[in-house]
Amino acid sequence: MAIEYNLEITDRVQTNSATLKDGSAVTDYIEAVVCILTASEDGVTAITDGWVSLSDASTVEASDFVAFDSLTELPDKIRTQLEAWGSDADRRQQLADQIAAQKRASVEKVSPWS
Repeated sequence: MAIEYNLEITDRVQTNSATLKDGSAVTDYIEAVVCILTASEDGVTAITDGWVSLSDASTVEASDFVAFDSLTELPDKIRTQLEAWGSDADRRQQLADQIAAQKRASVEKVSPWS
């Protein structure tokens, strides 16, 4: 069976004051979002999570910025960056390695003579 990966983009965000590419100042720029990547195979699971940093504000056009309080859904540009984090080959390989290690791990049992 192949490993199945699932990316959960949480509602936990870090915001901060920032200056956009055109020099305009904003007070609620989303700097990072917590994501959880889960890998599963044959009932064995490995998980990694963390704050996923987004584009530096100085690279964002004012026309692309939406104030945090005005957001009704995750902007496509942010979703694309978070999905790239979840699709990273090295990150996925680390989870695959963890699953393989769990499958090879010793198992504790109670002896039949107890």
